[in-house]
Amino acid sequence: MSRGPAPGKQREWSERFRRYEKSSQTIARFCVAEGVSPASFYYWKKKLAVRGRRRPSVKRRQQSARPGNPGSGFRSVILTPPADAVSVKVRLPGGAVIELGDDPVVIQRVVDQLLQHQAGTGTDGC
Repeated sequence: MSRGPAPGKQREWSERFRRYEKSSQTIARFCVAEGVSPASFYYWKKKLAVRGRRRPSVKRRQQSARPGNPGSGFRSVILTPPADAVSVKVRLPGGAVIELGDDPVVIQRVVDQLLQHQAGTGTDGC
């Protein structure tokens, strides 16, 4: 039997979203400061949107506009939401599959994280 989340959790995340809106941090930095994962952030954003029939107002912040790293093989990506929602799946060489859903904000975050990881490690793969 499935039951909904505890009201305390909903309240906690609603308050967390309000704090995020008042902050000037990126979602990644805010989550580190709060001690939660970005995946939990997006999960609760979606969860509260479904329960309230609207998404919490969460504005995406970028650290800076940067072109793709020319030595990495990656290029800048601009996501345009499709007219009809399509779930995005990434298949990795080892056989792992990452399903990103249809939220362009989540997809962009994953692409940003992959680019940051690649730039930080100096390797050709993740």
